[in-house]
Parts: sequence; structure tokens; C-alpha cells
Amino acid sequence: MATGLIATRKNGGMIALVPFVTRAVPVDRPWGGTRLAGLGKGAGRIAESWEIADLSDGVAPHVADPRSRVASGPLEGLSLREIIERYGSDFLGSAQPTTEGDFPLLVKLLDAHEHLSVQVHPHAEYVAHHPGARLKTESWYVIAAEPGAVVFLDVADGVDLTEARAAITAGTVRTILGAHPATPGDFHHLPAGIIHALGAGTLVAEVQTPSDTTFRVDDWSDVYDREERDLHLLEAAETVLVDPPGAISLAASPAPGSRELVVTDHYWMTEHRQTGGLVDLASQPELRVLMVATGVATIDGTAHPIGATIVAPALVAPTLEATLDGILIEVGLVR
Repeated sequence: MATGLIATRKNGGMIALVPFVTRAVPVDRPWGGTRLAGLGKGAGRIAESWEIADLSDGVAPHVADPRSRVASGPLEGLSLREIIERYGSDFLGSAQPTTEGDFPLLVKLLDAHEHLSVQVHPHAEYVAHHPGARLKTESWYVIAAEPGAVVFLDVADGVDLTEARAAITAGTVRTILGAHPATPGDFHHLPAGIIHALGAGTLVAEVQTPSDTTFRVDDWSDVYDREERDLHLLEAAETVLVDPPGAISLAASPAPGSRELVVTDHYWMTEHRQTGGLVDLASQPELRVLMVATGVATIDGTAHPIGATIVAPALVAPTLEATLDGILIEVGLVR
């Protein structure tokens, strides 16, 4: 994978900002598979590759260093927070960091060899009355899926909120889950409050707000040989929503070109499909994250294979030139 994207140009003593990649942060979970190792994200079984992460101390205690660091060049080793502190709006554009001063997105690749736990993230009303909770909204783009793989999203048809809450508190949530076939190219946006679980056999790109407030409902402990973990049935029942506003599921589209996937208060996403042509990237002077979902993307003359994630600072984003033979996911903070 090409990583030497940071130029040595200087302007007034500051190193010039250009697109860069960061070192992946591999995260071990019991449900992880081996496909991320094949994408150069580490060795052995890897559940999550944190491509873009900038979490404050204590937010992710299971990760040794939850901050992405530039992979090479004059800025090598700097975290995203340090780049924000040095470059401000030249890096972030008109977007704002978190209240702690960190980068406002968490971007991952997830390889589910087994089902992930069934869980709910708290919505804004719950967070407003519980100071320790943090809002979490996320999106999945399916990169690969084994035959028969599914994603669990929301409840099955005909299940109402009362029934969903009763199943959660009774420990019978599997009986009311909505299961949807997973197909490469599918997109799902999961607003806070939706009950969900990534199914075994799926490889997805995940974009989310940088929070880890999770209410675990079922950990499939009778299916997989896993250490028992705490469940949060009462909290999940209080925060679950049925058919929550903003939920989106889009089937894969084989048509070349660009299509909008989602626009939220926190980020937006666009899918680009090309067979060797130029990519119609957004032209606004705002920060962009580019994820190569399939094939190869050539950005400002540097080729990046499947699994690569490139950060384009706001200052240079409008001048990016990209060609693509495959699928590229463009993520922005501000339109």
C-alpha cells in the first residue's frame, strides 16, 4: 500500500497539508476474522481496523492507543488531534472538533467471522437526561459477504415498540430481530436507537460518531464459545426505537457513477463506481475521507488498493484528482 503522501513543501515554516494515510489501529475482538490481515491491517485474526480514530483517554480502554497517527512523511507519528491543533480550519474546514478537541468521526473496517452482539445506542433524548451517555450514529457499507450472510437491523415486520421492549427485557430479542441478506454494495444507515448486529461472514466499512456508549442486549453466548459479558437490558429497552426516523437501507447498484448514500447532522457519504474514469468528488473546501471499497483508486498520482483510507485536508480537497477502477466511498463532515 502506498503511504508516502505528505509533501515536504513549507509555507511560512509550516509543513504543507496534502492528502495522507494513517497507520491502522487493529482491534482484537472474539468475533474477528482473517480478511483484514489480508488487507495489510495487521496479522492473524483482526475484528476491527480503526482507520480514522481520535478518541480521548478512557473512551476505548480496550485499545492501547485509540488515536490514528500519520503513517509516513514529515508529519509521521502525529495524531489527528495534534494536526487539528496545528492547522485548525486548514485541516477541518468549517467542521468543529469534539468538545474534547478531537476529530469528530471514527472510521473502521469490520470483519465479522461470527455474529456481533445485538445492541442499541442511546438517542438524543436519553443522552440529554443521562450525562454519562453519548450519542452514537453509524453507517455500514458492505464490502464483502459470504453466501447466506445477514445483517440484523431493527425489528421484524409487525413488531411494535411494546413487543420490542418486552422481548429485550425477557432476553428473547432474537425472536423479534429483522434479518436482511448482506450483499456487497449494500448500504445501511443506523440512527441512534435502532437495534442491530452485524452478522457473521460480512466485511463492512463503518462510519460513526466517536462514541462507544453501547447497550448490549444479546451476545450469542450459547452459539459461540465467548466469555460472558454484561448485558444492559433495561437501558436498551428504554432507548430502543422501532422504525426510527432517518434509518436508510440501499441495495447495491451496479450502475457506474456517483450516488448519495446519506446526509446526517454529523457526516455525509457518497458512493463512486468507475471502471477507469475520473471520480466526480465534491468540490467544497471541506475535509474528506476516502475509502477504497474495491479495486484501485489513484489520488493525486498515487495508487491505493482495496482497504486504503485517505484523509484529504480541507485546504487541498477541492483540487483532488482521482481516477478509479472499482468503488470509492467519499465521506465528508460538512456539505
